[in-house]
Amino acid sequence: MTLATLVVRNTRRNLRRTILTVLTVALSTLIFAVLVAVPASMDRIVKDASASLRVLVNNRTGPWYGLPARYCDEILGEPGVKACLSFTGWFGTYRDPRDVILAFAVSPVNTVVADVVPDYGISRSAIVNFGKLRRAAWAGTLLMKNHGWKLGQQIMLRGTGAGHMTLTFELVGEIPSKHYPNTFIFRRDYLEEALKANDQPVGDPWFLMARVGSVGEIPGVIKAIDGHFHNSDFETRTVTESDSIAGGLSELGDVRGIVYSLCLVVLLTVLLISANSMGMTIRERLGEVAVIRALGFSPQKVALVLFGECALIGVLGGLLGAGVALWLFGSGMTLGAVLGGVGYLWVSPWVAMEALGVAVGLCLLSGLLPILGALRIAPALAFREVV
Repeated sequence: MTLATLVVRNTRRNLRRTILTVLTVALSTLIFAVLVAVPASMDRIVKDASASLRVLVNNRTGPWYGLPARYCDEILGEPGVKACLSFTGWFGTYRDPRDVILAFAVSPVNTVVADVVPDYGISRSAIVNFGKLRRAAWAGTLLMKNHGWKLGQQIMLRGTGAGHMTLTFELVGEIPSKHYPNTFIFRRDYLEEALKANDQPVGDPWFLMARVGSVGEIPGVIKAIDGHFHNSDFETRTVTESDSIAGGLSELGDVRGIVYSLCLVVLLTVLLISANSMGMTIRERLGEVAVIRALGFSPQKVALVLFGECALIGVLGGLLGAGVALWLFGSGMTLGAVLGGVGYLWVSPWVAMEALGVAVGLCLLSGLLPILGALRIAPALAFREVV
């Protein structure tokens, strides 16, 4: 009989306890993977944004004041600027009032939209239809998946503001980029017509977005734009897209500190539960440990068998929890209007492997004291002593 066979048979002796312990480890692994994925997703969002050549132009007084759309024409005159677009946010819900979608109305309606966001991966036919249809809209892959949307489908969103204005869109394109899975874009002229029809103020765009020709030109473009509108009616504050997203993340508070604190609580819980389970297992096996040691098994082999049981429980629970985490969040989960619609939670294979490793390590650590205690007892005394 090999040591591996002995380990498997020992874990099956009290099958109910083993299953409960495995399920506890699996649940803790799932929670740990999701928690760790929060800061990992935040880092990925910022990293993806840093690869773009876009800058965001906001009102210097405050981003909630907006900027005139005509500023885009003047920004296009600056050296290094390739395209410019105005964005107006509109909050709506699809079916569940709790599921808020931050949709962005853009203008002008032509190929400039694709020039500003070439990394969105929009198809040529979607760009053409966007310019032809007044109610045309694009949606991110994750957004379409969560709501079951299909291209060509008519979608009605209900506004969250006063009057709960409803807008009907026709999905003409999908945004396949994994960097922007929650984005919803439609035409600003359609939004303006709907606001006027409902006797609501149109207002200025929330911000302007410009694409620069190269990375080296970004600092100069930022300085030129802010200098151009200095002492104007609407002074500007221009930042890179990654800086804007990082600023939005900082407004959420100390998310990392909260997440890591919760991870510590989860780890301690798993450690205590596993230690209790292993303590009971070792107490039951104390006589057996004495017997196999008397038969010539070295303490190292006995420890290997006992630690093998701990590792097997950790592997089974870790694989189950990490597998469920990948199944639920491996393709991403939308966070609604968080971070202007670009926020999402994504459990990567690396995060799942990390959670698996932590589960196995904690199970081994939980068995350390009971196993060492059992090995220190002389075989002749083990039948009368309890660890």
